[in-house]
Amino acid sequence: MTGWPVLFLLLVSASVRADPVVFQSTDTPPFWSASMPEDGDAGRLLHIVSAAAGVRYSIEYLPVKRFRMSRATYILGTPEVLDAPGHRAIFPIAFFRSAFFYYKPHHEAIELGNPASFRGHTLGVLRGTVEDRESFERNGIRVEESDSIDSLLRKLERGRIDFSILVKASGLYDIGRLFPEKADRFAVVEIPGTVRPIAIMIDTSSPEGREVAARYGKVLEQTIHGAAYRQALSNMYGRKRLEEAGREIDDFVKAYRNTWENDR
Repeated sequence: MTGWPVLFLLLVSASVRADPVVFQSTDTPPFWSASMPEDGDAGRLLHIVSAAAGVRYSIEYLPVKRFRMSRATYILGTPEVLDAPGHRAIFPIAFFRSAFFYYKPHHEAIELGNPASFRGHTLGVLRGTVEDRESFERNGIRVEESDSIDSLLRKLERGRIDFSILVKASGLYDIGRLFPEKADRFAVVEIPGTVRPIAIMIDTSSPEGREVAARYGKVLEQTIHGAAYRQALSNMYGRKRLEEAGREIDDFVKAYRNTWENDR
């Protein structure tokens, strides 16, 4: 009987990938952050899925501009931000929405369907996230780049820019951290149709990438419907929006399933 525990441990260890992988991402709390427990809300979901897949990992955080140009095998974020996406297996694990932010004492209300709300004003964006600045300028909108959400929010508060497009949850998180006593002075206008996936993205052009992608592909759909994952989703989006959040993720999984099933 003494041989069974040893055999069991060998079988378990064989199901876990020996070498850890290194994901690249940006520090964008509350989703990803080295300063938050489990690397943030999305980091907690990554931990659950990776444990099920038997993948050990670490996360390297990059500035936004460097991240957009990354060609790393393992990346965390939204597929649309990569300048050179390559052929990647994409495993959605969460989602975000974008919104206009402005500081009420410095700016009149924004009407999304009214171009006059934006003409003659300055839009703040993260550096490297706007490729066609000329299209904004042709419509009378100046573009000013910054290296962080913190910087953009401070510029809004000081009146240096008029409005900014940010990930809604990240903007709200940083307002609460930077301006807790002025939070109600910031206006947030959610932009319809801007729901985007937060995903594990793996370059499958190498045998190693294909092997790791296959591990995630085998467990993703079962794991995202499990109790631990749903509890993490409830903490992330709120209990009242849990079912809606689950449907959003299911829809993204269906949309990107072909990116990993074709490599099997």
